[in-house]
Amino acid sequence: MSISMRKRAATVLTTAAIVVGGTMTVGAGTAAAASAPPNAKFYYNNLGGGMYSIIGYSGNKVVGSGYWHANGDRLEAVDPSPDGYGFAAYLGTSPVREASTYGHNAPHTVSKSGNLPEGKKYRFWVCMGGSGGQVCSDTMTVAA
Repeated sequence: MSISMRKRAATVLTTAAIVVGGTMTVGAGTAAAASAPPNAKFYYNNLGGGMYSIIGYSGNKVVGSGYWHANGDRLEAVDPSPDGYGFAAYLGTSPVREASTYGHNAPHTVSKSGNLPEGKKYRFWVCMGGSGGQVCSDTMTVAA
């Protein structure tokens, strides 16, 4: 192969690599462009009987709900609609207990349970969002 052909082949390969790399970068940027839900707000509820909920809204639409059930030491995350946002509930155990709908098609519910010492207090909170970020609630104190 002559030097001229080698240069041409190198130029073609370099150009192809730049085009493919540029396309991958544009695709990645677009996928990561989703942001946290706008106008996010949270409502905190003591439902009685050791059951608590935090409901996450974006504007006037429910994005998801998180529940703590002292009876059964169960944490639950509920994503009711295909709005593009996931929802997760957390309990401040060590390690942190998580029930998350991220990566699942809505509607979807996830529960995590496991025995905890009776009467011990924990922090309970929720987060909602997408690939570009999330927003989290304040914590509630709950007991097992």
